[in-house]
Amino acid sequence: MARKRKTTHPSDPLAIARRRAAERARECAASRDPAQWGVNAAALELPANEAVEVRPDSSRPAARVRRQDIFDRFQAAGSLSQGGFDAVRRLQDDIAVLHRAMAGGGGFAPRVDRSIDPQGFTDVRRRAGARVEAALDLAGAASARLLAALCESDVVLGRTADWRAVVARQTGERLPDAQGAVLRTACENLAGAYGLVDGKNQGTRRG
Repeated sequence: MARKRKTTHPSDPLAIARRRAAERARECAASRDPAQWGVNAAALELPANEAVEVRPDSSRPAARVRRQDIFDRFQAAGSLSQGGFDAVRRLQDDIAVLHRAMAGGGGFAPRVDRSIDPQGFTDVRRRAGARVEAALDLAGAASARLLAALCESDVVLGRTADWRAVVARQTGERLPDAQGAVLRTACENLAGAYGLVDGKNQGTRRG
């Protein structure tokens, strides 16, 4: 018995037109969204971008790009503890909150100050400033000057400072190995300072 041949019907021209219009709309929207642009591979090949780290992000087509700094390199080499590394990132976040203008779009810090209330924004900046001041005071004058100079250049000015030049200027140390040791010590001092700040805050809340 011969099998009945399946008949196919041509697609509805109107349905085809709608589908193509929807595809064009999606492509157009993606071209206008910077988050979908991805990474410029040619730019990453430039010598100036040799320290740029590209991380795949499964939540969006574009990869995350972040310029590595000396603290990343120290941690990757195993010469900086996780506590010291986290302390520097915490300081950078608070400095970013402290200095970011209210109209500034995508800032550096976590979105803790995304408030349209000027008073609320002022309170967040005030708290960030208090945390920065308390941590740097407890870290010691030399460590505070060094870390503030490095972090403010990166966060506030938007450019990575020459860390060796900053160490030499702030501490007078010019020997390469000693410069790294001085900076790592400053990070560990900052970690200890944040530990004291957190302890005081917990004691205040309990009291």
